[in-house]
Amino acid sequence: MSFNPIGTVFNYADEKSLQILTLWKDSISKIESDNTDFQSKFDNRYSHYIVVHDSFDFKFSEKQEEWNLRFTGNVGVSVVEFLKSDNKGVYVKGLFAENGSRIYDILPYTSFDSLNATYPHPAMKELRTKVLAQVLPKIDGESILDIGCGVGSITLDISERNPDSSVYGIEIYDNLISQCEMNAQVLSVSNVGFKMGDIYELPFKNESMDTVTCFFMLHHLDDIPAGLEEIKRVLNRGGELITADPLEHHHGPEITEKDWKNYFEQAGFSVNFEKIGNALVSYATLK
Repeated sequence: MSFNPIGTVFNYADEKSLQILTLWKDSISKIESDNTDFQSKFDNRYSHYIVVHDSFDFKFSEKQEEWNLRFTGNVGVSVVEFLKSDNKGVYVKGLFAENGSRIYDILPYTSFDSLNATYPHPAMKELRTKVLAQVLPKIDGESILDIGCGVGSITLDISERNPDSSVYGIEIYDNLISQCEMNAQVLSVSNVGFKMGDIYELPFKNESMDTVTCFFMLHHLDDIPAGLEEIKRVLNRGGELITADPLEHHHGPEITEKDWKNYFEQAGFSVNFEKIGNALVSYATLK
């Protein structure tokens, strides 16, 4: 099967980061084209579009076979949200394509598939959405740090909710930092900054943050106590650490509520917990 490309993707997605596909659901890509008719494929009558693009050169596990069907065949297919267009290109959210991928077709999205069709249950995504809806309104402070920010979607939400605050996000991969910056620029969020770094050596001064957040990342650490000690270093006296992690997770050792309480208290925090679905949310302050 042969296709004629009509555009090219610009973002900071690469093969390694695309293997965590959910990272890119809320990320922004630019589609560039020399075709003068290209932008006419997008207009404000539709909020979403079907985009046909280059497929991935790798396979997901058998547990993610639906991703293989959508993204690793002859072409990949994404349903994207149309954000805006200008003389530099068209900006969309949710394009699952690597930087430099070719675009072959763009169609308005209305609805498709049988109403009786079933799909893999995105339990973790639903849990994150439920947690964030309840926790994000509680986050404030003049200086806020989001650790393990991914492509910055949560960090940007925090920034927009706190327009008078200085908000920062850190991530260990430089291409994700570049993607965060692109997302912030396209969305015109100006009170946020992103830095490359990790939780064990945060690139911030002692007692420089009013609030620190970690969403669904602490349980991945090899050394949780060391991570909490470094957070304590940058947190102001009276500041707050807000975290969320799953209980009974599908990989790694099981960490119970009692285990989390011990971690926080041994690091010098007083902590209150809130259970939201299968997640444990902590609100911790220095003793």
